[in-house]
Amino acid sequence: MNKWNEQFANSYSLFALIRGLNFEIEKDIRRQVEKRKLTFPGFRILWILYFDSNLRMSDITYLAQTNISNIFRQLIKLKESGLVVVNSGNDARTKEVALTEEGRKVVKDFIDDNVANSDLQIVHLVDRISKEDQSKLMEVLTLMSNELVGEQFSEFVVKSSSDIKFN
Repeated sequence: MNKWNEQFANSYSLFALIRGLNFEIEKDIRRQVEKRKLTFPGFRILWILYFDSNLRMSDITYLAQTNISNIFRQLIKLKESGLVVVNSGNDARTKEVALTEEGRKVVKDFIDDNVANSDLQIVHLVDRISKEDQSKLMEVLTLMSNELVGEQFSEFVVKSSSDIKFN
């Protein structure tokens, strides 16, 4: 096997493992948010706004890693439920979105529930990984995220994680 075959095979393995983990983690979170009568995509928007209020729809699209039409559809539902406020802009991308108090409470309750006694599998699995290995994993994933997604995304993740840790 030459270097490029190995490199491509390793890249594929990493991609497939991350994709599988993402699917299972989202499924686990979905079970919890459905109890709150929310969809996972809707909750993801609330989550983003909890940590970075008054974002434009284009910013939410980037942080949610989806397209503007998905964000727009979810925001209509969230607005009808009284969880967000959408302030007009010149077009859909420039509209600013903010959480209502009820929207903020949904995310706060989710965090409080999972800090106190989480049912999420990922929380229990991370607890089984040594601090040293967690640190190295975060270093590698941050490097990859900076290069592939962008530093703004990685910075949002670091900031929101820090907010959870210290609040």
